[in-house]
Amino acid sequence: MEVEKRKTFFLLATSVIFVTGCIYAWIQDSKVWERVKRPNIIVIMADDLGWNDVSFHGANQIPTPNIDALAYNGVILQRHYVLPICTPSRTAFLTGRYPIRTGMQGYPLKAGEPRAIPLNNTLLPEYLRKLGYATHLVGKWHVGYYSDYHTPTRRGFDTFFGYYSGYISYFNHTIKQDDHIGYDLHYDNSKNLSIDYNFEYTTDLITERAENIIKNHDRRKPLYLQLCHLAAHSSDAKEVMEVRDEQETNATLKYIEDYNRRKYAGVVTAMDESVGRVIKALGQSSMLENSIIVFISDNGAQTEGLLENYGSNYPLRGLKFTLFEGGIRGVACVYSRLIQNSSRISNELMHITDWLPTFYSAAGGNLENLEENMDGVDQWDTIVSGKESKRESVLLNIDEVEDVSSALIGKYKLIINGKNIQYNDYYGDNGTSVSYPEYNVSSVLHSIAGSTIFHATNFTLNIKDVIKLRNKARVVCNNFTSYSKCVDKCLFDIYNDPCETTDLSNEHPEIVKKLNYFIAEYEKVLLHQTNAPVDPRSYPENFNGTWMPWIQLSLNEIPILY
Repeated sequence: MEVEKRKTFFLLATSVIFVTGCIYAWIQDSKVWERVKRPNIIVIMADDLGWNDVSFHGANQIPTPNIDALAYNGVILQRHYVLPICTPSRTAFLTGRYPIRTGMQGYPLKAGEPRAIPLNNTLLPEYLRKLGYATHLVGKWHVGYYSDYHTPTRRGFDTFFGYYSGYISYFNHTIKQDDHIGYDLHYDNSKNLSIDYNFEYTTDLITERAENIIKNHDRRKPLYLQLCHLAAHSSDAKEVMEVRDEQETNATLKYIEDYNRRKYAGVVTAMDESVGRVIKALGQSSMLENSIIVFISDNGAQTEGLLENYGSNYPLRGLKFTLFEGGIRGVACVYSRLIQNSSRISNELMHITDWLPTFYSAAGGNLENLEENMDGVDQWDTIVSGKESKRESVLLNIDEVEDVSSALIGKYKLIINGKNIQYNDYYGDNGTSVSYPEYNVSSVLHSIAGSTIFHATNFTLNIKDVIKLRNKARVVCNNFTSYSKCVDKCLFDIYNDPCETTDLSNEHPEIVKKLNYFIAEYEKVLLHQTNAPVDPRSYPENFNGTWMPWIQLSLNEIPILY
């Protein structure tokens, strides 16, 4: 009898264990399924790319068929605002906050400068990692690296392959600061250097890395891939615009008479090819149908002057470093099969801070879990279904050192102390010379990106619809010979005067007052710029010729979350 009781107990216990195991496995599988259902998010960020340097905006000079295919199959974000320079823009993107809240609104980070986004800020990849994402950064960082804790793999990225500073040379992968030249290409952390890649073209290197990440991705987890190009930033090499193959550039782009502009075009076309390769990799890995792909520029082009790259923001006014549209109205588009009514232009107001809550929302995250003082607005419904944006205003920047500020409410934009803004005229090629080839819609539809999207959707764009979209994305302005100089302040109707030719401040003093008050409220929370002199301890000769983190933090300097 005792034996029978033991058998019965054993069978019962075994059954309980089995059922419990099944339930646990089901729960785990459900969790895996929930993670898999979350969309892959791929962000491709260009550097110093001008408004007129993508052909979907109407210029015929530089062909960008892959970027165009992405734009025409998705949503063209016609009013996407960024910061006027790279470190503030990338800070805003990663934090979802205006850079004035972190003291990162000033001049971009120099190599060896001891400052960074403060560690008490949770960054976008950290939020996504909490939702089960695999997170990877390829390319530019540029938000601080003075300690190991400020490097990408300590701030939410599982892997990192790229450079810490604002730019590197395209072949040597070095940067010069205060007459000190050092190598700046790293893998994962500061201890792993990528010397083996010397003399290989940076655009190709980071593209190959992105392709490998996609190919080897464990599809049980959603992917967040941030690909930050060096292109089309200038370098400090002898030839500031370094093309992959000068002979090929001269052969394919020979109709561009200005040699520097031709080389810039060569840099951009290599980046466009990279976009196609990334889209193809997603298609080959069957990830395209559940992905959100964003292409943006961090700020406008620098046609001439400091760090000139010969890009063009035409017909928008101003260059990088300015608060005119040419500096802060950035190239942007988004593609996803999740978009309900694609192949359209969105004129809804959007800011680079919006991507953090937008991605978090698209990934199924609860926006209440985001930290306080988030300036970004969730734009996912606006992107997916064309709903009216919740954003009605945007702080474009406050630079208390240069004494320049700007904000936008509705259709009106105010710039205060425009006299302190350099590069405030109209620059760059208009892209419409009769010597340039006619726009080739077929090359867009049959580009790598266009073909991949077609095979994934079995839908091809109508040529007439493409031309219609392109015409709607073209900004047309007149009166370039007579325009307001903005000595003290300027008020522009950005919707009707996107090229900022006519100052309306005297006609609408009540709107000036409203915008002044809006800016003043943000001045109350502004953290003074944290710019600091380059630290001699950071010089590459102290680290075998490489720019490396050089400061050891004490325990009380490291937030608990680390």
